[in-house]
Amino acid sequence: MLLEFVALALALVHFGFPLAYYWYARARWLNRPWNVKVDDGFRPRVTVIVPTYNEAGLIVERLDNIYSQDYPKNLLEIIVVDSASTDKTAEFVEKWIAGHKDVNLRLLRERERQGKLSALLKSLNHISPS
Repeated sequence: MLLEFVALALALVHFGFPLAYYWYARARWLNRPWNVKVDDGFRPRVTVIVPTYNEAGLIVERLDNIYSQDYPKNLLEIIVVDSASTDKTAEFVEKWIAGHKDVNLRLLRERERQGKLSALLKSLNHISPS
C-alpha cells in the first residue's frame, strides 16, 4: 500500500508539475503576439561546401546542379575542397570556374588527404562574411 502511494506521488510529481507549468506558460507567455516582422523578399547569402576526393567523373555534374538552382547568383557561394585527389578533380573544377564567372566559387586544395571533417572545417574559415 505504501509503495503504491509513493509510486503514485512520484508519477504525479514527474508528470503533473511539468504539465502544470506548460499550462501556466501557455496562458501567460505563449499566446502573446511576438511582434516579429518577416520580410518576404529577404534572401540570405548561401554557401555550399563540396568536399571532394577523386570525383573527376561527378564534380562537373554536381557543380552544374548547384548552379542550376533557382537562387540569385550574387547570393550564392560555392567552396570546393579537394582532398589531395589523384585524378583530375581540381583541374575539372578550375575549368568549370573559368566558364562560370557569375558565381563565387573557390577551390581549396589539401596537400594530403585528411578526410571529410577536416575539409569541412577548413572550408568554414573561407566563407565570405555577409
